[in-house]
Amino acid sequence: MTATQVRTAAFDWPQGFARIPDADWVRQPVGEFGLSYDSVGAHSWYKNLEPTVAQVLAALGENKLLVDYSAGTGILSRRLLSRIGHPVGILNVDASPKFLRVALENFRDDERVAFRLLNYLKAQRRLQTLDEALDVDLPVDAITSTNAIHLYYNLAETLDSWARVLRPGGLTFTGSANLRNPLRRPGDWIIDETVAKVNEIATEVVAREAAFEEYRETLADTAAMAGHTKLREKVFVPVRPLEEYLDAFTTAGFSVLHVFDATIYAQVDEWCQLLHTYHDGVLSWVGGSPKVDGREPTEKALRDRRFLIRYSLEKLFPAQESFPCTWTYITCRR
Repeated sequence: MTATQVRTAAFDWPQGFARIPDADWVRQPVGEFGLSYDSVGAHSWYKNLEPTVAQVLAALGENKLLVDYSAGTGILSRRLLSRIGHPVGILNVDASPKFLRVALENFRDDERVAFRLLNYLKAQRRLQTLDEALDVDLPVDAITSTNAIHLYYNLAETLDSWARVLRPGGLTFTGSANLRNPLRRPGDWIIDETVAKVNEIATEVVAREAAFEEYRETLADTAAMAGHTKLREKVFVPVRPLEEYLDAFTTAGFSVLHVFDATIYAQVDEWCQLLHTYHDGVLSWVGGSPKVDGREPTEKALRDRRFLIRYSLEKLFPAQESFPCTWTYITCRR
């Protein structure tokens, strides 16, 4: 795999900083899950990146350094590097070795791109902070976080670490469709809230149709369903209000410069594809999950999950090819 890029002079990384770290994840094969996620970058709802791309292009001058936090497989980097003609550095940081391994495959030969994994510290039961993941001081000029800030359980600690790494006057650009924005337009969705609706519709189908009778015992088990709900809310985190994010930025020492929103349309088929990728976080109660009850779902259960996800989305959006979602963007200065 190769990203489409404008070829330009390599970025001058600081002495002692390895673009590609000597780490176990680097030597692992590229996995199907990471590749499947990487494909969503071509989905229509990834137009949500364009406002952030425009902001970064305006702010990231020659020899400036951007950290893409929760970079995933490098979907934002691909869009940026195809439009930047001067030397810049982009450090892709993520907590998923599977995603970061795909990013490495995409940009291994591009000297402008570096990679760091946020390791999970088992003894402390937390992820490394950004400054802990960096082995040398870096002159970071900007930080982006697209489609991810709503996933940060320790939001305050995350933003504190951004403040420690970012140079004075540096900028942050965040965007998410999973903030409760009071200015959201009538009819616009908070995109992850479709998952709860999928569960509601799937529950009704399983309770009604004999073909899914084998899953009714789990549905009737309150304790078991609580475990499956906990897993779903770990993957699709309950929505928090916009004000909570603004307060967290301010408390971490940032000045909020700009908050704006945009309506982006998600194609039902494409959203279905993503939910199929995350099927264990959507309908784990259909067939079980090692993360909840120690059970691996059968092939039949996996087929049933995918059918129920598609059926539920079609019921939720009857005769619709797409549905509107509100993306909210926050720009801050250190």
